[in-house]
Amino acid sequence: MKRVPDLLTLSRGVIGLAIFSLGFVGKAALEAVVVLTMIGWTTDIFDGRLARKYNKPPTWVGNREFLFDMVMVFSALCYLTMAEYIGLAIALPYVLVAAACVAFFRSKSVMMSFAFPVVALPLFVSFYAAPRAALLYGIWIVAALALDWSRFKGVVREFIANARKIGRRT
Repeated sequence: MKRVPDLLTLSRGVIGLAIFSLGFVGKAALEAVVVLTMIGWTTDIFDGRLARKYNKPPTWVGNREFLFDMVMVFSALCYLTMAEYIGLAIALPYVLVAAACVAFFRSKSVMMSFAFPVVALPLFVSFYAAPRAALLYGIWIVAALALDWSRFKGVVREFIANARKIGRRT
């Protein structure tokens, strides 16, 4: 059971690869992408909870949990671009600016700032292109926030604290 948190974290890499692969299917795969995204973020909620429950010391996988999150986020952007929901002329400069800013500031908050809009994109795109999936995703978001509100507040506090550090550095 102590390996379950790492397996949940690793699953986001697999889910990210699946989401990316669905880009070759195109727009017809949007609902599947939304479902996979919800599954991926559900694993994100539970991997940390289980690691704390089992009092599990950080492992190589656990120390790279944020990286697996970002793989899933980037895969969603790739899917949306490959399926032509977002133009390459928008996605590519966004990724390049994000990469430059992350490399310059070397901050998780900077990366989170660029990731947040991408995390929201499947919801917004599905609102117009797959309303049933958007409704399901909206219900999932409300349930996830209700289940893990304290963690959400902690992530927001961490983001704000790191953003303040960056502000003092510049």
